[in-house]
Amino acid sequence: MKISVMHWAFPPVVGGVESHLVYLYEELARRGHEISLLTAPHPERDDSSYDWIRITSDEYMSLEYLQKKAPVSGRYEKVYDMMERFILKENPEVIHAHNFHYFIPDHAECLDELAKKYGIPIVLTIHNYWEDDLCKHLMRDIKWDKIVAVSYFMKSPCIFHSMLPQDKVEVHYHGVDLNKYCVPTDKDAAKARFGLAGRKVIFHPARACKSKGTLHSIEAVSRLIEKYPDICLIVSGNGDSVDFENERPAFRTCINSMISDLKVGDNMLFVAASGEEMPLYMQAADVILYPTITPQGEAFGIAPVEGMACGKPVIVTRSGGLVESTQHSINGIVLDVSESLSEELARHIDHLLSNPDHAEYLGNNGRELALERFDSKKMALKMEDLYNRLVNASIVEKVDRMDTVIKPGAGNKGLGTDFAGQSRI
Repeated sequence: MKISVMHWAFPPVVGGVESHLVYLYEELARRGHEISLLTAPHPERDDSSYDWIRITSDEYMSLEYLQKKAPVSGRYEKVYDMMERFILKENPEVIHAHNFHYFIPDHAECLDELAKKYGIPIVLTIHNYWEDDLCKHLMRDIKWDKIVAVSYFMKSPCIFHSMLPQDKVEVHYHGVDLNKYCVPTDKDAAKARFGLAGRKVIFHPARACKSKGTLHSIEAVSRLIEKYPDICLIVSGNGDSVDFENERPAFRTCINSMISDLKVGDNMLFVAASGEEMPLYMQAADVILYPTITPQGEAFGIAPVEGMACGKPVIVTRSGGLVESTQHSINGIVLDVSESLSEELARHIDHLLSNPDHAEYLGNNGRELALERFDSKKMALKMEDLYNRLVNASIVEKVDRMDTVIKPGAGNKGLGTDFAGQSRI
């Protein structure tokens, strides 16, 4: 099957959505499908270097360009032309857009028109949800053949805010490559790879920003230095990412000030982990943190699942879809978002470091759960089934339309004649 994907960004941009695109579509490519992608250009990416996906880059897929440089006048026409050229080149049987339900309306509206023009089913995956009029419009008024929510938490606003029919929305959990994300055979060697041999390693793999609880993780570790002088907090997500709220510059200043005030510089390691490096950092960690404090709730959170797949105990907050992958005291620790979050993080990190048997118990359960529910192979099979259903339904609809067009009507003498019985040829 020819599957075309559209999203604002792709690695080396880091983020949960970008990781998901790799996990899902690389697995579908292994299954023999032809995958093409329309995305924003990146100076560090060679589009021709991927052997499993054909990438088309265009500045009209760049959020930064669209929001800061592209003139509003004529923007719709530019987006339409870009998408039509891509569709004509790739000739897809299905088009899957990710997060086309906010930022600006042009892309979803153009895709809607082109899908009608060329008779192609279109799918939208929502990785976040904003309860505003733009989001509601793009969810409800665009003729998506199916909407995929990444958690049941994400499905709820589709039904009760956008007022979509329940059968319009399916929940598909993220999956990860369980061959890459696996339990290390030698954790000390994994730590030594990063110069952390013999140290207690805590890993915060979320995008470095306030809403992901980065400041709480730093403060929590600062509370543990007296007991664990060698403790090291690794903070990932410092590379290029989709910064749609433009918060990163000010946040870097805030982090630097905090590190200086708490005197934790020797216990911090900031990294921009690539997709290949991320499982290595997971394997080196003793504990994985994902303390989201975002007001709208975490959509799903792929990083805790990656940690579980590596057999690590995870600590998350009771935020949105996080509790759909992490069960308290079963495969991790779930904390309330409160004023005492940093203190609670420190207390539970201390418990897991001091009780390795309990940490191992949670990690082993996490690995089993990843095998059962969050395998990228199972994720790909479920998405493949959805695509097949939509493509088959589209074929049936086209055949029905053809039958209606060519079937002689009452008083009609058949093809090639007008209503007076005269030949039109």
